[in-house]
Amino acid sequence: MEQKQYEIYTDDALKEKIQRLTLNIDEAAKLLGVSYNTMLNLVHRKDFPKIQAAKRRILIPKEAFFKWVNEAAWKE
Repeated sequence: MEQKQYEIYTDDALKEKIQRLTLNIDEAAKLLGVSYNTMLNLVHRKDFPKIQAAKRRILIPKEAFFKWVNEAAWKE
């Protein structure tokens, strides 16, 4: 009888396998090439996609963020 082999994940190996679906404000700012404060102003716009995960924790869904950027570029 063949014995099953199981993969053992360390925290680092698991992090490499999991793709995050969200960005934080700092990551989004770096992608746009703007300051943290400018990104914070953008996040508080009504049309900006965000998830208020806690009172002071804002997450930005990656797909919605890239869609918003593309749509905003065409509006100008």
